[in-house]
Amino acid sequence: MPGMRAGGQWIAWQAADVAEDRIAAFRNGAADVVGPLMDMREAVLRIRRFAADRPSPQGSDIACGELTISATQPDVTRGGRPIALSQREHRLLLHLARYPETPFDRRALLRAVWRLDFDPGTNSVEVHIWRLRSKIDRDFAWPMLRTVKGAGYALYREPPL
Repeated sequence: MPGMRAGGQWIAWQAADVAEDRIAAFRNGAADVVGPLMDMREAVLRIRRFAADRPSPQGSDIACGELTISATQPDVTRGGRPIALSQREHRLLLHLARYPETPFDRRALLRAVWRLDFDPGTNSVEVHIWRLRSKIDRDFAWPMLRTVKGAGYALYREPPL
């Protein structure tokens, strides 16, 4: 199946709406599949999402509101206070911080953080969100990690209105 590279990942282009072709593309490493039956705006947004998801340069930090996150180490501070995270929690927070105010559903997080193209049927995402929330939001004036009803989880830079 033809495709393109965006952000170091392969995005397949589907000429016809055939489920077997999409399945084969995912099994062969496609990060996503776009095609002619998809609204062009959606296809462009999907491609841009992967193009923007490039690894940060070595040694750089990502700032998101009160959070400062090391791109290479599980070092995180909120308001200058250090927060200890596991590797998986760090990867989850880093992904959410790269796209602030953008909700990610369970499937998108499994794909981006766990690198799974299927749902293993566990509550791993919810458990990691709960742990992360307890670490970055506990004892602070407002929650940064929020549940967006019907859409997923998002990291916010500013307090709710």
